[in-house]
Amino acid sequence: MYLSLVQPRSRVLASGLSACLLVAIGAGCSVNNSSSNNSSGLSCGGPAPVAFVTPQGAPVITGGFAYAVKTSSHKVVWYRVESSGALTSQGEICAGSQPTSIAVHSTRKLAYVTNNSSDTVSAYTIGTDGALAALGTPVPTGNGPASISVDWTRNLVYVANFDSDSVSVYEIESNGTLTRVQDLQTGGPGAGPEAIAVDTTGKIVYVPHFKSDTLSAYKLNTATRRLETAPIATYNQGLKGPNAIAIHPTQPFIYITNEDNATVSAFRINTTTGELTLIGSPFSTTTGVGPEGGTVDPSGNFLYVSDGQANTISMYTIDTGTGALTPRSPRTIGAGNDPEGITVDPTGKFVYAVNRNSRDISIYTINPGGALAFLSSVPL
Repeated sequence: MYLSLVQPRSRVLASGLSACLLVAIGAGCSVNNSSSNNSSGLSCGGPAPVAFVTPQGAPVITGGFAYAVKTSSHKVVWYRVESSGALTSQGEICAGSQPTSIAVHSTRKLAYVTNNSSDTVSAYTIGTDGALAALGTPVPTGNGPASISVDWTRNLVYVANFDSDSVSVYEIESNGTLTRVQDLQTGGPGAGPEAIAVDTTGKIVYVPHFKSDTLSAYKLNTATRRLETAPIATYNQGLKGPNAIAIHPTQPFIYITNEDNATVSAFRINTTTGELTLIGSPFSTTTGVGPEGGTVDPSGNFLYVSDGQANTISMYTIDTGTGALTPRSPRTIGAGNDPEGITVDPTGKFVYAVNRNSRDISIYTINPGGALAFLSSVPL
């Protein structure tokens, strides 16, 4: 199963207005580009941000290409992933207003992007050359869509809507477009669902709420293909500003980063009920300042956490028997300015971190023991 690990919060302060008519009618405004940067002059519609107050979503890597959102310019960009791990710019396309996160259906070559200010999800096809092409018109979400996850085994898409305290569920049609089939209130008024992820069975959906300091688990009714309206359980132990989820690829563990108390909470999943049990948590971040995102490598041995306020990446070893975390030595490695979304490539060789304020992507190699070594950076 492809799991989208996403870490954006959808509160963006903005003013002003510009326009790109083609994206409004779904034509895409795309530019292909084989140069080393994305300065193509492509202009896309949407308000110009005054200040970002939320993490930017993690890049997604599939089929030898990497995809990332450019919130400030309302675009999605893509790169070719070289064998060395380096990224080579390939092109960009308009999204909706202030895109926050991206997820892909890797087997059907589809990509979906949440647009915070326009309250929509944009759909794209992925060409054999990695290029995106707009698919239909953007579909409505709740207010302030923050993050997105794709369950490709069941052709379902889940979106967490920060401002309306809700989760939207979509079915992926045969042509790749989305049909909204459910809107579910989550966490109570003012909860602020921050991220969303599906467990490896595809039967449980987890939603952390940034404002209410809680985490809810919902069961998928596989017959109706809808989430049960009442959560399996809601947790608050040790959570303070939970803003990102990383799910272990082979063991029943999930990890939640807590921005407001600079910790990581680890939980064991009951594979029968979906209920969670806290594992020796919370674990302090190595810098003691607010983490913005987390990702587990494909081997399941290492967790990497972006420390946005410290401009570093924290590194942990995972006990695959218990799920407990141990900081590595050295504990951190430098990143760009305000690293947020972070992901490991499918080969488990490289880590990519989006740096919001320096507007670039830091690239690292993973050494055999799990330590990171800086490779290069590329403009976003």
